[in-house]
Amino acid sequence: MGILTVITSVSFGAVIFSGGFSDVLPWGIGVLLFSAAVINTIASSFSSYPSVVATLSDNSIPVLSLVARQIADLMPNATVEEKLLTLSATIVLNSIVGGAILMALGRFKLGGLIRFIPYPVVGGFIASTGLLLVEGAFQSLSGVDYDHLTLSVFLQPSVLFQWLPAVFFALAMYVLPKSIQHFLLLPGIIAASIALFYAGLALTGTSIAQADAQQLLLGAMPAGGLFQFNTIPAVIHADWSVVSKQVPTLAALWLIDSIALLLNANGIELLVKRDFDLNRELKIAGAASIVSGLGGGAGGFSSLNETALVKQLGGTSRSVGRIIAVMCFAIAFGSAESLAYFPKFVLVGLPLLYGMEPLYEWIYQAWFKFSRSDYAIILLIVAVTATAGYLQGIAVGLMAAIVLFVINYSRLAVTKRVSSGSYYHSNVLRAPEETDILQAEGEQVLVLELQGLIFFGTANKLINQIRDRLAHTAKVKFVILDFRLVSGLDASAVLSFAKLEQLANQKQLHLLFTQLSKEAKERLSQGDCLDEFNPLCHRFDDLDRGLEWCEQQILQTQPLAQLEPDPESPDRALNRYLKSVFLDPAQVDRLMSLLKTCSLQPGEYLFSQGDPFDGLYFVGSGQVSVVLELGQGQTKRIRTYTIGNTIGEMGLYRQAVRMASVVADKPSTVYFLSSEAFEQIEASDSLLAANVHRFIVNLLAERLEHREQELKNLLQSS
Repeated sequence: MGILTVITSVSFGAVIFSGGFSDVLPWGIGVLLFSAAVINTIASSFSSYPSVVATLSDNSIPVLSLVARQIADLMPNATVEEKLLTLSATIVLNSIVGGAILMALGRFKLGGLIRFIPYPVVGGFIASTGLLLVEGAFQSLSGVDYDHLTLSVFLQPSVLFQWLPAVFFALAMYVLPKSIQHFLLLPGIIAASIALFYAGLALTGTSIAQADAQQLLLGAMPAGGLFQFNTIPAVIHADWSVVSKQVPTLAALWLIDSIALLLNANGIELLVKRDFDLNRELKIAGAASIVSGLGGGAGGFSSLNETALVKQLGGTSRSVGRIIAVMCFAIAFGSAESLAYFPKFVLVGLPLLYGMEPLYEWIYQAWFKFSRSDYAIILLIVAVTATAGYLQGIAVGLMAAIVLFVINYSRLAVTKRVSSGSYYHSNVLRAPEETDILQAEGEQVLVLELQGLIFFGTANKLINQIRDRLAHTAKVKFVILDFRLVSGLDASAVLSFAKLEQLANQKQLHLLFTQLSKEAKERLSQGDCLDEFNPLCHRFDDLDRGLEWCEQQILQTQPLAQLEPDPESPDRALNRYLKSVFLDPAQVDRLMSLLKTCSLQPGEYLFSQGDPFDGLYFVGSGQVSVVLELGQGQTKRIRTYTIGNTIGEMGLYRQAVRMASVVADKPSTVYFLSSEAFEQIEASDSLLAANVHRFIVNLLAERLEHREQELKNLLQSS
């Protein structure tokens, strides 16, 4: 693993320090070896998984190569030393700021926010870094004039023998491990490739000096260590105006590194079958990048592929990363002259390998995994990156993802359920006569239960849905908008609700808003959608209260002969109702004589939750509600009873404690049939008892039938 890490660092150095920086390649290799040593030391000491292997960020290499080329272009008349100091300062800035961002994400436990970036955008970013890495690998070829690039240039023998063996080497490193599973395979391919290279030199009679002259070898390395501490001179003498121009590109890299780190960490979790503290891994990677940056090096983090290879080799202790660090330190500070004999094609082939892998995954395999729209975003990011630049590719990709999200979300139904007052009633339990009226006139009430985030796209769709409904029926007089399941209301959606209020005023519709959140209430109020002086605009705490108000408006327009209350004698309405439903109306007077009268004022409790059952109640006038006490002073209305209804009929048979409380909503009169009186009726008047039993059974059957039909209608409207 140490040898692989050293070779990878040298390869990445050849990618970054090419072209105008090829003369300082040894210094660049030393910096990356130092970086690999630092991040392995810190990762192996503090990571959740002991035998983790950390590597230089694959994503940072092509970006830093791009930055190096931009610096060279922006400083055409500067000396190599001045360019190097500016590039060094840029690398330091990238490592320290990027590390600080990773530490902040971990410190404030914000690592999960990265997961909100659309996955196709992440794929496009990764594919783009693969493309840039392939481009950087070819940029590291010697003897290529990129200002006058033609196909014939790549076919020159001196250039051809650099990249063609590199392509075969990269393909072997990529393809063979998929069919051959052995821990010595990758080192074996590298060793065999180097052996074949020198065998080819021997067979052709090419000397080492000739191979070096033909640029087939890495080239002469200085005696002694490669690493030179350059941070302070770089900070002092860098051209910071040029460095500042690289910040947008580096900012994109900081985002990509955060994503790549979490993806790697998730992969390692699956590999070793244990959970990691992702925020801790962010802080470890951030600290490693900062320490490396202070020494002039680049950042990095835990690598899934290298850690998987270590696991296959049987490594289980923290000594794995420390041994790798020692080897990198030894070459960075010791003798590196042997690197001069390293074949150039291996150093070009490894970056090609690291670039081919994401391109294959996100360009070829993604075709079978993603929808065509998501796949188009990936291709768009890669295409823009290849033609306009890395930062432009990221910006266009994010914009495309946002537009696609808005389009897809606008297609979702903002209404969870559309109902009619014909079958969707309030919790007010009314007499059959009232229920029949509401079923006949219920089309006047249109109920829309809203859901999700409402913004300009979904709000406009909602308005059109209401317009279509009004165009098909002229009966609608009440439109209820229930906000119970609404997660948010965008400011842009307020305009649509203002248009809806105008529509309601034009058609003289009552517009009801129910269960508005504080945020939604503020937004609608700011948009003048909740005008309290508008007699057609109403607001209720919940849908149940809104439905009750609509029902009351409908019933006030209808004659209710049976249940008209008599102020002087409230029992007359109840008497008339019971005679209409009893099997033997003559028994009603006998029953009324056994009832006790109880008058209630608004807010007064008839009985409380948990009280023992003591009898049955008939509502003679007014209105009472059954409320469930939820604790902490909160209650929930379960049912409301009006004239002619009974309370506690199930208790006659179960004799259980009261499951809820009953409170008067308005001045009410109820009639009480005690348990003792009912037992007396059963013992002495079998005909009256039969009538009472039949009345209760019919009452329960009607309620059950009503609920079944209501449920059926609601399911059909879902």
